[in-house]
Amino acid sequence: MGKLDDGSPVWIFFEKINGDKEVKCRKCGKTYKYCLNTSVMITHLRSDHPDDLRKAENERKGKNGAKNEKNSRYDNDANSNLIMALSTSNVPFRFVKNEYFKKFCLLLNPDHIVMSPDAIRRKLAENSNKYILEISKKVGDLEKCFIACDGWDGRYENVSLYALFVYFVDKDFCKQKLFLGIQKLDGKSTAENIGNLISKLIRLYGIDFCKIMGGITDAASNLKSFLNRNDLYHIHCAAHSISLILEEASAIPKVAQVLAKVNRLAAHLSRSKTDRKKFRDRSAALKTKGRIPLPFSVTRWAGCVMLAVAYLEHYQSISALDAFQQFLLDDNEKKVLNHFIEMTTPFLEAIHNAESDATYCSEIVPQYASLYEFVSGQNQKTRLVKLLTSETLKRYSKYLTNDVALLAVYCDPRFAYLDGVLMTVDWEDIERNAVNYCESSREVRPADATGTEPPAKKSNNQNTFFSRFLESKRQSQPTESVRTEIVNYEAIIMAGRPSPSSCPLLFWKSNGARFPQLSRLARHVLCSPQSSAQVERLFSRCGELVSSSRRNRLSTKTMNDLLLNASLGALKKLSEEVRDKEESESDEDSDDDIGEDVYSMWPRNATNRRSSSAPPSL
Repeated sequence: MGKLDDGSPVWIFFEKINGDKEVKCRKCGKTYKYCLNTSVMITHLRSDHPDDLRKAENERKGKNGAKNEKNSRYDNDANSNLIMALSTSNVPFRFVKNEYFKKFCLLLNPDHIVMSPDAIRRKLAENSNKYILEISKKVGDLEKCFIACDGWDGRYENVSLYALFVYFVDKDFCKQKLFLGIQKLDGKSTAENIGNLISKLIRLYGIDFCKIMGGITDAASNLKSFLNRNDLYHIHCAAHSISLILEEASAIPKVAQVLAKVNRLAAHLSRSKTDRKKFRDRSAALKTKGRIPLPFSVTRWAGCVMLAVAYLEHYQSISALDAFQQFLLDDNEKKVLNHFIEMTTPFLEAIHNAESDATYCSEIVPQYASLYEFVSGQNQKTRLVKLLTSETLKRYSKYLTNDVALLAVYCDPRFAYLDGVLMTVDWEDIERNAVNYCESSREVRPADATGTEPPAKKSNNQNTFFSRFLESKRQSQPTESVRTEIVNYEAIIMAGRPSPSSCPLLFWKSNGARFPQLSRLARHVLCSPQSSAQVERLFSRCGELVSSSRRNRLSTKTMNDLLLNASLGALKKLSEEVRDKEESESDEDSDDDIGEDVYSMWPRNATNRRSSSAPPSL
């Protein structure tokens, strides 16, 4: 009866009397027998007080409308956060059917209706379409880009999944990284099928295939074949390239024998929860910091070196526990391990640096120059140093034959015309490549106001010597313009080189008007990072999603929708953070002009507060 009393407008005009047996009208004083319904009272109000009843009903509708609007906003916010929680965790969709989860939601808001699994899938697809539209707008000023693509066979036995990222520098010289999606590959992992998949994904976002300049990948033959067949540049992932050197070093018999004992300790700690707890407690008592020696993933770059470092850091804990005496090293083995770590630490640091998002492919060649200088200065009598020297030189020389890697070094004012970086390559050779590239990718001047260009006049002397002479002179003018920029660029670099911690794109943003051709070249070649670590991290996320027994029926489309929703959430979060930062800065200094792209997924270039990613020796 309480709900009936609260919901009906008649109780504004009537009150119960005589022990709830009768009701009395507050307006005129008439009484009626109460039979647990409001029909008689409504009839009385409609006949005797119609205006008052109409007014009360209108007020009630207005209150209910405001309440419904508030509940609608609450439902939308709650559902959006539920979608993000599912997109960034391993919780299955059927969790929303959990009885206690429903009770929990009802306690927070009795009017809230929890989404069903099917509704969640529909919302995921809807948000994915929003993400595609949002990214399609961002790539509107894309001129040239690099892609990072890689495959994964973790769950699907005969079917491969391929993920695609796009990197480019926009017209404001801000570096952009965009996730385009993850798709199932139709058929075998051939270059042709990979090309079809990439073409399908970039068309979804309105990107022309001709705008792809190249790709940064590992040494997979199918990806390299795809790039070569389409005349695209290929940059070998620096982190993968350096990790191959460390794999060769760890295979040396003496080193491998010691690392085998280190791996046995790691395997024992991963199996025994009791011993692992004892080990952690002992390390805490000894105030030993760092990760205990547990196994790394087989795909983890330089995992053998990191495990060896963790082993030596916690060596006191190993010697202090009786159960771990079998994993101790003798003096010769300890000497081998110490030497191995000492020689490979710069390589490990280079891999960690290459895995960062805030890097540029222009840093690969200087990084190898730094590594080669370090290892060639060591005692070459040991087998480890000889192998590191030869492998480093081999891969260093390979990068020195990569045109786009050299052009990137040239366009980075931190390294351009720096001695000791190019070894046998001359800067003049790179200058010629820069001229050729600028000539081959000259921008076509826009049409006139009518939108059409006037037709060229026909000449009767197209093949005369005079016409060819004039044409050659016309063609040489842009070349001379590029050469003039090159001369001035060298002069300004030699007069004052930017610091190693500076962002190279800031230099070109400030000097874009002075060097229009070279700044455009810099936008093209400086968009790629050092490594394809972002794709590897994405596949780690995929592994977490599908390896769980609770999500073993996750389809490729749903996985793609989950990842796109997570990316959309990252875009919105970054947008809010930048907007809040801009508002706080505008409150402090209203004269500052803050006009930044709020949807960049890269660290803000304008702040220029990142630590240097340049090799220490340079």
